[in-house]
Amino acid sequence: MPVKNNNGCTLHDCFSFKDKLLMRTGWYGFTIVGIYGIYKQTPLWALAYILYVIIGYSTVVIPWLCAHCPYPYKMSACLFMPAGFLRKFYAYRGPEPVKARKIAANIIMAGTVIIPNFWLVNNIPLLIIFWLFGLPTLIAFPFHYCKHCRHFGCSLNRAQQ
Repeated sequence: MPVKNNNGCTLHDCFSFKDKLLMRTGWYGFTIVGIYGIYKQTPLWALAYILYVIIGYSTVVIPWLCAHCPYPYKMSACLFMPAGFLRKFYAYRGPEPVKARKIAANIIMAGTVIIPNFWLVNNIPLLIIFWLFGLPTLIAFPFHYCKHCRHFGCSLNRAQQ
């Protein structure tokens, strides 16, 4: 039975295939468009951005934020990657991440969105495609997922326990 938070919203116990498909397509879509847009102008900076994303997510975002999320570990659900991948490579670290680590994870995620724009402003069609992937994905979080999330230690969570 779904549990309601103090706002009367039903908290998500899992995510539908549609939710996962839309979030993964949006997130990876704007990241790939960003890589391509940077690559078209300066391949070396595209490599630097790829390394930023891979290293930033594998060493900061996933272990410092995602590894505290109950969804992949307790409910076998994740909006961004297969839950089995997270469980295999990252141990669950409990519900409450350290504040400094939450800030660092948010900086890495913000950089993933902001950095490509410096190159994409010179290629308006790619900039539009980038934001067609990114905007719905980024808007869905605070206005939908964050209001129904069980990860109360996440800095983006807007549901009340």
